[in-house]
Amino acid sequence: MAELSFDQEAVSEGDEASLTEVITNRNFIPLHILQVNFQTDVGLFFKDTTNASVTDRVNVIDVFSLRFYEKITRNLLMDCRKRGFYNILQTSLVASDLFSPDIHYADRKQSTSMYVYPRLMPTDKIDVPFQQLMGEVQSRRFLYEDNFTFRGIRDYAPTDQMSDINWKASAKTGAMKVNLHDYTSSPEIVLVLNVEEPGILFEIELIEDCIRITRTLALKFIQSGIPVSLLTNGKDKVTGEMIRLESGSSMDHNRNFCRALSRIDLTKETGDIEALVRDELHGGRNAQVVYCLISTSRRDGVVKASRELCDEKGKLVWICPLTKSMDMRAPDDSRISFVKIMHDSYL
Repeated sequence: MAELSFDQEAVSEGDEASLTEVITNRNFIPLHILQVNFQTDVGLFFKDTTNASVTDRVNVIDVFSLRFYEKITRNLLMDCRKRGFYNILQTSLVASDLFSPDIHYADRKQSTSMYVYPRLMPTDKIDVPFQQLMGEVQSRRFLYEDNFTFRGIRDYAPTDQMSDINWKASAKTGAMKVNLHDYTSSPEIVLVLNVEEPGILFEIELIEDCIRITRTLALKFIQSGIPVSLLTNGKDKVTGEMIRLESGSSMDHNRNFCRALSRIDLTKETGDIEALVRDELHGGRNAQVVYCLISTSRRDGVVKASRELCDEKGKLVWICPLTKSMDMRAPDDSRISFVKIMHDSYL
């Protein structure tokens, strides 16, 4: 019997992980040679490459010799070099013993999986768009205060309206005080992730950078208590459907965010970003929603989608990973804050 299990449920790009093999001979007859074969997706690099080969999949062959009723446990160390969702669903066993010239074959079902999250981007590369988006969140909070709710008193500022002054508190303290109001609805960030290819010749890492930026921004907003949701034309490796994640601001939501990004399969055909944005805008979100587009592609359809977001919200932050060899021109629209992030500047 062969049982395989990843020792970690989730790691990040660049981390080390391990896979445990437990091989058991439950028979009285020893197994002179037992060959265990299994496959997983490319992206996991097994450190002992003696019996591992890479084609379109990672193929691992491990050889054991077991006495009767013996159990052997072996740990295989791996470098997790690529974001993804990795699973092992089956092992193939090839066995022979000293008492018979026959070779026995068997397949055993397995059920073990591991997420490799996209790595976090350097903070200094994300600070500018993050601060821009936080400023937009704060301004929308101010615009949508509910004058019929009350949550406290603070000192007067020159920008405050006369109608907000609390005259009773001002007379009592001898200083001007104003009322603080709650908001009609909570602000929310929607990260619009476009994973389509930017051209014929491009570095696939640019799309991976878009995914890494999305994870990093989501974490920073969650840590700031701002609900964040995901809208992407990337398709799920398991379901084959486009991924949609509703808003949340808990660490459990951060885990769901990481899992969703890990499962984006770039080998699948991407969805239409224009149709995705159009459906989103017709969905009737609350007025405090702030959109952020993350896309290395600047084809006409993406620019059109970005302008539709601007038409709805007045402005848009567009984060665009680029290499030095690429055209640096921003979309011709003053409403778009175009933030370039150079790929080779943090390698």
